[in-house]
Amino acid sequence: MFVSKGLLHYHFRSKDQLLIAAQRATFRQLHQRFEDRFERGEHGLETALEGIDALWEAVLDMQAHHPFIVETMSLAGQDKPIRRHVDDFLREAMDLLEKGIRNVFSQDLGKMSVPPKRLAMLIRTSLHGLVVELSYARTPSERARVDQTYTDLRGFFARVILTGPLELTRESP
Repeated sequence: MFVSKGLLHYHFRSKDQLLIAAQRATFRQLHQRFEDRFERGEHGLETALEGIDALWEAVLDMQAHHPFIVETMSLAGQDKPIRRHVDDFLREAMDLLEKGIRNVFSQDLGKMSVPPKRLAMLIRTSLHGLVVELSYARTPSERARVDQTYTDLRGFFARVILTGPLELTRESP
């Protein structure tokens, strides 16, 4: 389907808004795909890992846009209109992620090492870090290193998520 440049400018005032709208649509589609699975009774760690893998695949599919994503996040700290769009996107993404976590672990919420809201933030923060790393990766070996980091993160998640509540505290300096 072809869309004219004028029509794009009518709906999106900037490239930032267009990028955020594309990311939002991707997250909504992923969330709906997993909501359908939850309705069919698919829950638990394996389904959660497949969900994280689907998020990672979406991140990889947007790899050409990673430098622009990093730039948009940086500009959001200085530009109020961009900030509002980014904040709205992040709020919706966090809500969808937390809802998905609650659904996938509905039968094991008491076994989770961190509550769904905190886990959603851990996943979001980790993915943001991986996006930054991918934006700097120029060679296949650099991209492979970032992919290995994702694999390590996934393994850590698989081993720790259902070990029961963590009682971690930080000592003040």
